[in-house]
Amino acid sequence: MNSIREEIRDHLKDHPWLISMIVHTALLLVMGLWVFPDWMEQRGQVITANFAEMSDEDSSFSLMPTSAIELPEMGEMPLEEQPVDTSAETALVTLATPEWINAAETLAESSVEELKQDNSTRLASIRKWMAKTGAEVTTERSESTTEQIGAADGIESATQAVENAIRGELSQGDTLVVWLLDASISLQLNRDRMAQRIRMFYDEIGALTRPESSKQVDRHRLFSSVVAFGRANREVSPPSLIGVSAIDAMTRVPVDTSGVENTMTAVEQVIEHYRYGRNRKERLMIVLLTDESGDDVAKLERTIDQCKKANAVVHVLGPTAVMGMQKGLQRWTAPGRGGEFFLTVDRGPESAVPQRIFLPYWHEAEVPLKNAKVQPVAALPWYGTAYRERVLSGFGPYALTRLALQTGGTFTLYDDGVDDRYDVDRLHEYLPSYQSVAAVQDAMRYSPLRQFVVQTAEWSMNEKELLAPPQMLFVGKRAALNPTQFTALYLTPSAFRSQSENLLRREKTRCEKAMQATEQWLDRSQTQDWQSLLDEEESPRWRAAYLLSRGRMLAVLARYYEYLAACERAPQTIQSDTNFMLFLPSARLHTSHGAALAERANEMLQRCAYEHRQTPWADLANWELDKGVGIDIQTRVMPRPAPRPAAPRMMTRPGGGSLGPTIPSL
Repeated sequence: MNSIREEIRDHLKDHPWLISMIVHTALLLVMGLWVFPDWMEQRGQVITANFAEMSDEDSSFSLMPTSAIELPEMGEMPLEEQPVDTSAETALVTLATPEWINAAETLAESSVEELKQDNSTRLASIRKWMAKTGAEVTTERSESTTEQIGAADGIESATQAVENAIRGELSQGDTLVVWLLDASISLQLNRDRMAQRIRMFYDEIGALTRPESSKQVDRHRLFSSVVAFGRANREVSPPSLIGVSAIDAMTRVPVDTSGVENTMTAVEQVIEHYRYGRNRKERLMIVLLTDESGDDVAKLERTIDQCKKANAVVHVLGPTAVMGMQKGLQRWTAPGRGGEFFLTVDRGPESAVPQRIFLPYWHEAEVPLKNAKVQPVAALPWYGTAYRERVLSGFGPYALTRLALQTGGTFTLYDDGVDDRYDVDRLHEYLPSYQSVAAVQDAMRYSPLRQFVVQTAEWSMNEKELLAPPQMLFVGKRAALNPTQFTALYLTPSAFRSQSENLLRREKTRCEKAMQATEQWLDRSQTQDWQSLLDEEESPRWRAAYLLSRGRMLAVLARYYEYLAACERAPQTIQSDTNFMLFLPSARLHTSHGAALAERANEMLQRCAYEHRQTPWADLANWELDKGVGIDIQTRVMPRPAPRPAAPRMMTRPGGGSLGPTIPSL
């Protein structure tokens, strides 16, 4: 044996290249037997990132960096930062998905690194809940009650109701969750935040990577899909057992720039696409995230029927509706240092039929409300202008809430950056009816009180041009952005007398027409026993709306009498050097009709403010009470203004238009 080793040693000394051959052969053999990912089958290693040390802004990135691996011949990620195709009106458009995403469903559990919990993505504390928002465990869909309406601090805490609902669905069988996301630019941050929160939830139930590793789904499978909607729909991620695929898709939803949200159509097409087009048999759950009520709410009842036929449940994470109005405002931050603005969006109304009287508050505006597309945040108080168009109702849009409740789902309010002015628990007593519009209208036939509220709301909206308050400045103009501010215009005394005489004559004629129309409307709905109507009405919402509506109608009628009297007195107050005159609110009344009407109005408005305190109705009543019904006349002598240097002109683009921020369509 020793002789053999000696011969081999001598041979290697004479032929040193044999040593190199043996070593390299051994290395090649080891490498050949090593198990590498099979690129031919398009399988890749999933790498997750730990952003526990990052801020919220830094962590708003794709949570699935698998696409960073250089896979051979994979091509680029499809439709990255491309707008939704708005030409498609009927079919659900499918985004082409790289094959490695589907193949990743067979990845071994050991190939995924554990992602530590990030403090910035923990479940936020819930502000106040009206009631429990967890889904009940039922085999068949059934209508939800108003106990399934909740409120949350933001998108992170709002997802709690959805997470509870997913657990309930999985306890019954295999489930397909379709994340139906509003593709508007205003929701981009909330989509990223939701992805972070849902990633933690999927990890918790074992649905992030492999369904076999689940600890809490009773061996039932959870499929997840992501669909973006605007004018048209786009499937961003097809159904997959790998939850991380849906989470990544949430962060790369293509932005829709049309400003149109066909919400009901999107729900219908999701049902048609998955339940019938692809013949999916799992329990179908749609999670709708949006900050608008939608442009196709006329399809509401048809959409509810489609959901019930397909045995699909809809859970809505939506905005707070503006009190009694269709249009609301959404906060938007311009890129760079462009500032913060409010953009006009559809956020309401909160009820099936109009229930808020549409009257401006005098001495603050002289023209009907016009919904400007953009308004600087700093220019407006929290309640808006003279029409109080920013007062929130405390409830979600009627159409979205009814859709959720009728299909057995939940509705959760979320409003980032919106003040929590009203007590949510108290407002639960003022919930509107979520019956169909036809059912609500039918119930009104037996209640003169409710008929007065709804008909007065409709009448005041239709007559908004006539009911615009008369002019209070002689001569001046309101600020363009905030009508509570005004600017006096300089006139010589002789020019002022001429213009003021014409203005007073014009405003007096218009005021007489408005007063006559208001009196006729009140006469048509007059009742001598309004107290019995209030006693018979069980709903505090309708009682508050009646007190506010009739009280404000009586107050504005009293103001008309006082304004006409002020027009008669005004010429006697003008002196030879007067060149500015202002009508101011006053507690002193000059007409007997005005005094009698003001007394009745104050009785109803004070009762509304007291019995329904800490509600929007109380605030609206108090604003009417804050300014006296009478009118005092104040004249002034405005000095001739000194010449001012010309203001610098705003820079414009070469093609026209200013260099300010480009305002998106939400």
